[in-house]
Amino acid sequence: MNIKKLEDWYLTHHRDLPFRQTKDPYQIWVSEIMLQQTQVETVLPFFKTFIKKYPTIYDLAQSFEDDLKKDVEGLGYYQRFKNMRLTAQKVVKEHHGQIPNHYQELIQLPGIGPYTAGAILSIAYDQPISAVDGNVIRVLSRYYNLNDDFSQVANKKRLNDINQSLIEKARPSIYTQALMELGALVCRPKKPQCGVCPLQDQCEAFKLGIQESLPTKKVKPIKKKLHYFTFLLFDNKGELYVRQRTEKLLEGMYEYPQFLGQTLAEVLEKNANYGITILQKEGMYHHEFTHLSWKMSVYSGTVQNPNSSWHLVTPKELLQLPMAVAHRKIAIKKGASAPLTL
Repeated sequence: MNIKKLEDWYLTHHRDLPFRQTKDPYQIWVSEIMLQQTQVETVLPFFKTFIKKYPTIYDLAQSFEDDLKKDVEGLGYYQRFKNMRLTAQKVVKEHHGQIPNHYQELIQLPGIGPYTAGAILSIAYDQPISAVDGNVIRVLSRYYNLNDDFSQVANKKRLNDINQSLIEKARPSIYTQALMELGALVCRPKKPQCGVCPLQDQCEAFKLGIQESLPTKKVKPIKKKLHYFTFLLFDNKGELYVRQRTEKLLEGMYEYPQFLGQTLAEVLEKNANYGITILQKEGMYHHEFTHLSWKMSVYSGTVQNPNSSWHLVTPKELLQLPMAVAHRKIAIKKGASAPLTL
């Protein structure tokens, strides 16, 4: 591979992103966590606001979990930010606030795996440590015409070894970002822009005209589980009951009282001890997760014996609480005063 040609292309054509204007390992780490399964365009406004509020790892370590989740509300995959806070606290306590520059120390931190460790070490510390993400897999599999399924651990390790041999001959910080940028802008999953690719003359897939067939991936059909929920909005003198989730999915986020069940009658029968009176139907909502699909029926009403895990908040306070998109989309109508006839 003509590594110099790739690096020169990057220096001329890369996007001017805020986390590329620094060598600060803290900011590079934050960007890499935010970019996990999330598009750059989505991340940018969150990253800028986040760094302004938490300019150092010490600031992040001292953050409150609810505040942090509110700050990233809408990015999804909230477990990564819980891990981020834990890592910040561990780095402050055990590494004097300095993100480690050794691979084995990095991957012991919550939420940091081989790719993130490689990205931090190569980009921030300019160490020749391979970082293989989806963009890198696509570029290298096409360049070398590797017809392997890289969802398989052994195949991905072989590709990582190839990338390791390349980065050892390169300027690590530029090389890692160059491969990622080439995959994002030029060597795209569909309709790759081969005409402007700096590696075109040596690309085996281009020579054979099979660019879009690589990388090979045996896609397993996602079987989504469909869950029916009933949400109840209990108004108490202008305040609403909410609960903080303890379930692994959306853990720590807030929601209105939620009950598993397809029909309102079923929910009321199972939860008769709460003394629920239904006033009106607020609407039907639908939300898609990676492996789940939620159908949500929403009703407003009153409750005589609220669960001890519920607490009242004002509409203003509700806006300040971290709430997942699935729940934030629920709109509240006004005007019902008499019980709904079931």
